[in-house]
Amino acid sequence: MTHPHSAPLHSAQSRAEAEHQPLVTVSRGRSTFVHLCLVLFGAGIVARAAQVQVIEHGLWAGKATDQHMRDETVEPLRGTLVDASGTVLVETREQMRLVIEPHHLRPAVRKTGTGAARKVDTIDTRSVLRRGLRDLRVGDEWVKRALDRKRKWVELPHRFAPSDVERLKGLPGVSIKPVLTRVNSTPAGLRGVVGVLDLEGEPRSGLELELHEWLRGESGHMPVVRDGLGGRLESPEYQRVEARPGHTVTLTINQSLQEIAEEALAAARERTGASGGDVVIVDPRDGAVLALAGVRDGKPAYTSTPIVEAYEPGSVLKPFVLAKLLERGVTTPEEVVETDNGLWSYGGYKLTDTHKAERMSVFQVVQHSSNIGTAKLSLRLPPADVYQILRDFGFGSYTGVSYPSESRGVLPLPREWKEVTRTRIPIGYGISATPLQVALAYVAIANGGELLQPTLVRAVHRRSGEPLYQHRRTVVRRVLTQDAAALMRRMLKSVVDSGTAQAAEMGSFDVGGKSGTARRVVQGGYQQGLYNSSFAGMFPAEDPQYVIVARLIDPKGTYYGGVVAGEAVHDILQAALATRDASLDGDALAAIARPIAAPLPKPRTPEQLRVALRDSLRRDSLLAPAPRAPEPVAAPAMVVVDLPHRSAARGPDGGRNTGEAVRDPRPVPSVYGLDARRAALTLHQAGFQVSLVNGTVVRTRPAAGVVLQSGATVQLEVPKP
Repeated sequence: MTHPHSAPLHSAQSRAEAEHQPLVTVSRGRSTFVHLCLVLFGAGIVARAAQVQVIEHGLWAGKATDQHMRDETVEPLRGTLVDASGTVLVETREQMRLVIEPHHLRPAVRKTGTGAARKVDTIDTRSVLRRGLRDLRVGDEWVKRALDRKRKWVELPHRFAPSDVERLKGLPGVSIKPVLTRVNSTPAGLRGVVGVLDLEGEPRSGLELELHEWLRGESGHMPVVRDGLGGRLESPEYQRVEARPGHTVTLTINQSLQEIAEEALAAARERTGASGGDVVIVDPRDGAVLALAGVRDGKPAYTSTPIVEAYEPGSVLKPFVLAKLLERGVTTPEEVVETDNGLWSYGGYKLTDTHKAERMSVFQVVQHSSNIGTAKLSLRLPPADVYQILRDFGFGSYTGVSYPSESRGVLPLPREWKEVTRTRIPIGYGISATPLQVALAYVAIANGGELLQPTLVRAVHRRSGEPLYQHRRTVVRRVLTQDAAALMRRMLKSVVDSGTAQAAEMGSFDVGGKSGTARRVVQGGYQQGLYNSSFAGMFPAEDPQYVIVARLIDPKGTYYGGVVAGEAVHDILQAALATRDASLDGDALAAIARPIAAPLPKPRTPEQLRVALRDSLRRDSLLAPAPRAPEPVAAPAMVVVDLPHRSAARGPDGGRNTGEAVRDPRPVPSVYGLDARRAALTLHQAGFQVSLVNGTVVRTRPAAGVVLQSGATVQLEVPKP
């Protein structure tokens, strides 16, 4: 039974408890915000998942592929440079470098044999590697490094042929990586022309830079899958794209002629004490540059100085204005000019002549290189005409040869000329030109009056042999009539046979040319005793096959260009005639060769006989067979020079046979006591090709006296530097 007062009492207690306990209230807005955030968060996750899996599927699939797959670039073989005869000058070879991890050199398992004879062998990797490195002639210091367990990584600095490291393939801890190496086997003087590559394989100079688009090739790629340990696996799923090698470029340079030019330049420097010099040889028939040599301070120039370095040419410039005067009928070869006994003043400056005479004919003005006669004749033309004549011959403008950094020289505009300039420029002062520009101007005289664009590139072929480019003769402009050019060639021939350049004369052929001796400008002024001594010649004078320009810088003693540079040209021609492969047409030369008198044999004195006997006992003569006894010559006789040439022998009826060219046997000359350069020149002059090999002393293989066919290759041993 409920007490009547219990209900009110219970209600009071409940109220009291409610007063002592806090009331919990829920905010509807806060609750709504929390729920909305949770909904948005979930929606964001769903949206991002959709973005990753649907929209960005390709991107993330690619990243996943990149984590276990890499597309490696396959570098192409750079194109090959060959000379005009096909001899390789520069090529790219694949070589191997070894990277060794000594702490991973553990025993390896190799399977040998096939079928029932197949067996599994365990080999000692360290022993195999040690023997292999020693067989590869790796130094003991590097062998020790490669086997040192304390080292984690050793890369040998050597490069090896792929076949040499074949047995090291698959050894744990040994990585064999291919590397492309540019191998340059050009003569020393041609390396500045060819140019170089940097460490990344990019061209930096010379023909490597100029012909880069033809030589570089196209890169390929090889997909490689990486396993969990980082190892490389080739995947059959992805196709490898092979690299396309660069093209083969055939140069117009003739390596034999290049070596002859370098040797003649070195001999001229040694003979004259010159600090440097240049030689350029051009074929006047098509403008092909056959040889380029440059030396500065006794070392081959780092660039092609005959192309990039201009100088005041001096008297070699005289024939061009005079030729135009003759062509226009302003003068004739027989006209007599007052030359004032070698001393004349004009514009407040004096002109002098080495060959002094009261008067000379125009023919003699060229023959004896009269400054006064040339200056007086040139005054018959206004400055604008003289400027245009020299400009037409190519001075003051680029030749267009395929070489970077070509110099255009300096030919002042007529408005810049002073009164004295009118007499200075026609004799080669106040104007600068490169040896190549001078050579091309003489090419125009040599070929009948056409200025040609020069070229260093004969042809370009794909690696497969498919032709891409073939040089064609390109005429820039006609600068002389054929009659005027022929007349000037006759006048230039007199310069060599009886004028200022008799040192260039050849016994069997006429050589035409012009000498030049010009003071050098140093620090803004002409210096006493410093000269550019030049000779520009054409060979043979009747139908030239070569135009040669030789320049010597600061020769000591005798400095006249006709003497010092003319002798260098004579040496080049003599060696080229004796060498089969020198870009000469033997048939054409044989048709114009002059008969020469055979010298009387002189009896030897007892001292000469004693020296000859002593020489015959020397080492390089011991292996030589006894020479044939010469037939006695009773009196001087007339003989015709039998020139070497490539053409086929002629039959009894005068027609050509289809067999090989006649090759006469001749003994290998002795090079005992000569240095390497003179020995090579001696062999070239004897009609042999030369191949240099390392040795301890200068000697030939085969030995001196052994009879070989002319044009054969003789190995010349030279000491290592």
